Amino acid sequence: MDISKSTGYKDFLWAVELNHLCLELVGLWPTINNATKRRIDLDIRVGSVLILMIFISGVPSVCALVRVWGNLELMIDNLRLTLPLILVSLKLVILRWKQIVLSSVLNMMAEDWMALKLSVERDVMIKYAKTSRLFVICTYAVTLSAFILLIVPSCIGQPTRYVTNLTDRNKPLPMQTYYFYDTDKSPQFELTFLTQALTLILGLYVYLSVDAFLVLLVLHVCGQLENLKHRLVNLVSCNDFDRALSRNIVTHIRIIRFAYNIEDIFTFIMLALVVHFAIIFCIYGFQTLIIITERRNINDVGILQVSYIVFIVTIVFIQMFFYCYVGDLITEKCEAIYRALCDLEWYNLESGRAKHIIILLLRTQKPPRITAGRIIPLTITTFCSFVKTSVGYISFLLAQA
Repeated sequence: MDISKSTGYKDFLWAVELNHLCLELVGLWPTINNATKRRIDLDIRVGSVLILMIFISGVPSVCALVRVWGNLELMIDNLRLTLPLILVSLKLVILRWKQIVLSSVLNMMAEDWMALKLSVERDVMIKYAKTSRLFVICTYAVTLSAFILLIVPSCIGQPTRYVTNLTDRNKPLPMQTYYFYDTDKSPQFELTFLTQALTLILGLYVYLSVDAFLVLLVLHVCGQLENLKHRLVNLVSCNDFDRALSRNIVTHIRIIRFAYNIEDIFTFIMLALVVHFAIIFCIYGFQTLIIITERRNINDVGILQVSYIVFIVTIVFIQMFFYCYVGDLITEKCEAIYRALCDLEWYNLESGRAKHIIILLLRTQKPPRITAGRIIPLTITTFCSFVKTSVGYISFLLAQA
């Protein structure tokens, strides 16, 4: 049978279509057939982006950080782009390193879509896939908006950062960097500006595309858990109880393995993201208060800075909240399975069959979680703790300024 003609496979391709486009460009979409030429092509793409992020733009940013060291305001201005570059490089390395696990996850996802299912179960999967696609579309819009806010002001000579003679020459660049050549001369300035613009668009693209891929996988797990719950509700009324229970146990184990694979791929990325969120939230909060307190009459540059800062803080805030929300969502779906098992009319079953439910019941008491570094569970409660801690550090920075 040609799986490409299968309705389920077409649904799978539709569900991952936008994520495929995002990750394929930078070489992070895993190979299914392990073709050597294909792997080399992906390695070249990832390597090219890494060279751009680390050596062509990252090193000059670090050089600029060294030159402004001691000036808290200029250091913060540097870190607001240097830190995301580091995080993007980390995402590239980890996802390329975890290609085998990624391939396994995508194969399992394709099998879930192609498996025989009720129309109601397919509708549930379509519902979560639509949410994932909407998230990807939003990431495209955010990427374009952030790029415009970073590049356009620099093109008109009013960058959304502080310009200082420690790192900048007569013609300001979008990023706070220091080069060992004269960037005012032509074509050095144009080439450097183009390189930084390419760094920013690719950095934003990778940063948000990897996150959108995580959302796709997590929402797929939620859909599978919801379908499993509906099957368990009707378990007692099944004509062939033993076979139905066996299938549900296998499905539950499969979902747990899928969730653990997600944890294996993204746990250290999420740890870096948590640290990044805390630092970026503090940095932008500090900069906003500095602008408000020191620029009573906010000039055009101040307006651009405030617009950019408010935009980025909002996006980072929503991003972190969404991760914690989907982490809570997985836990909630797992708890729903536990409650469904508890509500089963097991007393209508023979004692031998009723005992079999205990195995499934015990396993659902310890649901899989999405964590940061296998340490911090991503929940709404954790998110509130992050925000409270970050606000405390903003007060500390203001006291040091």
